[in-house]
Amino acid sequence: MKKRSVNLLCLLLLSTPAFAEPPDAVLPEIVATASRWEEPLERVPQDMTIITRADIEKKGVPFVADLLRLQSDIQVIQNGGPGTHATLNMRGGGSNQVLVLVDGIKLNSPSTGSADLSGLLTSDVERIEIIKGPQSTLYGSEAMAGVVNIITKKGAGKLKGDLSVEGGSFSTAKSAGSVSGGTDRTNYRLSANWLDTDGIPTAKNGSVPNGYTNKSVSARLGVNPTDTSSVELNLRYGKDRMQLDDYSFGVGPVDTLDYVQNRESYLVAATGKIFPWEKYEQSLTLSYLRDDLDSTGSATAWNNYRIKTTTKLLDWQHTVDLNPLTITGGVAYRDEAAENVGTFDQSIDNKAGYLNAKLALINDTLIFSAGMRYDDHSTFGDAFTYRTGVLYNLKPLEMRFKANLGRGFRAPSLNELYFPFYGNLDLQPEKSIGYDLGVEKDFFGKKLVVGATLFRQRYRNLIETNFNTYTADNIGNARTEGVEIKASALPADYLKLNAAYTYLDAINKDTGAFLSLRPRNKFNSSVEFTVAKLTLIGEFLYVAKRFDSSLKRDISPYSLVNLKVSYLLHKNLSLFVRIDNVLDKSYEEAAGYGTPGIGAYGGVKVSF
Repeated sequence: MKKRSVNLLCLLLLSTPAFAEPPDAVLPEIVATASRWEEPLERVPQDMTIITRADIEKKGVPFVADLLRLQSDIQVIQNGGPGTHATLNMRGGGSNQVLVLVDGIKLNSPSTGSADLSGLLTSDVERIEIIKGPQSTLYGSEAMAGVVNIITKKGAGKLKGDLSVEGGSFSTAKSAGSVSGGTDRTNYRLSANWLDTDGIPTAKNGSVPNGYTNKSVSARLGVNPTDTSSVELNLRYGKDRMQLDDYSFGVGPVDTLDYVQNRESYLVAATGKIFPWEKYEQSLTLSYLRDDLDSTGSATAWNNYRIKTTTKLLDWQHTVDLNPLTITGGVAYRDEAAENVGTFDQSIDNKAGYLNAKLALINDTLIFSAGMRYDDHSTFGDAFTYRTGVLYNLKPLEMRFKANLGRGFRAPSLNELYFPFYGNLDLQPEKSIGYDLGVEKDFFGKKLVVGATLFRQRYRNLIETNFNTYTADNIGNARTEGVEIKASALPADYLKLNAAYTYLDAINKDTGAFLSLRPRNKFNSSVEFTVAKLTLIGEFLYVAKRFDSSLKRDISPYSLVNLKVSYLLHKNLSLFVRIDNVLDKSYEEAAGYGTPGIGAYGGVKVSF
């Protein structure tokens, strides 16, 4: 595998077609997730992917899951159409081994350990930062395979607003609006979203569509009382209703007429910052996240449940910039609770201390990063993790080399600890150690950028069902390795090309079997053509065969083609059309669950 990967990388690096003159210099892209402080992306040793607001606008998709499934190094698994349960895998790590954040606040459920992306709309998203490999040193449990940080918009400048309306296939309608602004001392953004669709049958062989409705409002408010202090408040409320199909063990999803799930979620987060002196920043974050699921259905008793989860967080962080050395450290406390009404009602807490340092040498061409973390969990005890990375920017050759090594861990979820007849209080945390090696090369003043990353990670003490006792147990071990190759090109001012490929070998070390729902090959590409006020985008996605352990069968490979068209009628008025699954392919992301066929959508967006 490694030999094939190196050969492919060499081929890409040696392919140098003719391109136009280099573009003018642009400001460096700033990211905040890699080190928990704002820094230029070009100074980050970790392997990162950034989805910008411009990317989101061009793609025009309504859900965050739709954006992520087009990434070659992420596999989104959705149990049906819009609004159904959606999780993600990264570099072979499972959904409970990837930490998902919204504005830095953990979204993963205390009960399952996974983050459900189904209700997250793109309207309020400013950017998404994806950081790959073990990140437990800065982010604790669940960050074994990586972190996805969804960063929402904030206000600035004069009062402004926007409104968008769209509709299309499956009786889908969506509207979104916001007002925002700010001064030197304050900023604000208020938004509201609504989406309704008749949907598709959740069961692949079903005949009755399952509808979905999503409503949400949010407010992001900030104030700078003095020149050396700031306070930010983040408020979010969402409510959705999903019709579901029943699940028959050994068969899969089957049509059900009255199985309905209602969900309400609340987020309240506040961050205060002070700057005792110019190079020293303190920040204190307090957050409360609550999620209520209420399900009813007559088919089986299992379809009637109410699950309430809460996550409370306190994080006190200190950052000192001693150029060329930057140090960040802090303490964090997290309390998580889950009540499955009539089944169990439990909580756990975790205390942690973390420290990370970054040293830039030789005029920022050589950057070292290292960190460590200690966690004290109320059930399993303590855990120690570390991470180190190096970035070497060989500027004369316009090449960058990266290397990273780190340990990760995942604390048992509340279901794994306490669910009646399944939970096990003797569980130990899952642990991992992983590394990656990457190289990136610019051609023609960044008109062509090609990069590749080799990665390998080993997992120990995986929590799986022990079929001798039918309880959760530390009986699993796994190894994931592969290569990610990406290329982007600007042959002309009006043409942009992107392509990415991931080869993944994800093996259960105990059985030798391939891990469930991990494709060995995934490829995506896009072509963006802009002339005057018209933009055309074509996307292609290929996902190889996968094994689904739930029904013990392979899922066939599939390929999808999507088209997007937008036209700027006026600087404040644009029209857009989107056609998904142009070739009307029938495919599965999870065995037995339906996916949408061809769908056409159009709308208008106005700003003022």
